Amino acid sequence: MTTIARVRAACYITRPAPNGQELLVFSYPAAPDAGTHLPGGGIEPGERPDAAAVREAIEETGIQGSLALHGVVGVQQTTYDTGTPCISVYFHLVTDEPRDTWRHTVIGDADAWDTGMETECRFLPLAQAAERLRSSWHHQEAYVNLLHTARS
Repeated sequence: MTTIARVRAACYITRPAPNGQELLVFSYPAAPDAGTHLPGGGIEPGERPDAAAVREAIEETGIQGSLALHGVVGVQQTTYDTGTPCISVYFHLVTDEPRDTWRHTVIGDADAWDTGMETECRFLPLAQAAERLRSSWHHQEAYVNLLHTARS
């Protein structure tokens, strides 16, 4: 029996800073072992992948700045710990979010594992963000190096 892959949208949200671009990442204070994350989640039936990326960014981080789509930076095929296949489309979004750090309560589907959990959101320089993502799941750091050359 073939298992259909879950398709998800994830996003690298950057903003210009005096010393180069910064990347938005978040963690779950109540689940420190969960590591550092990029916004992302499942694409709903009939939903455009780029729209899903923006929706997930808002649901998981509560970002208030504008979000401009700057393209797709990668597509990744992995499997969850459960063995379920997963295809992630990584988008680059640019924001003018003025906050450096903030907390947000995740909104979204009632059956999602993180709905109602608090996230701690922060902007980090690209290299520091890549290092934190490297220690997390799904190789979310895979395309950070492409953001250096992406327009900001």
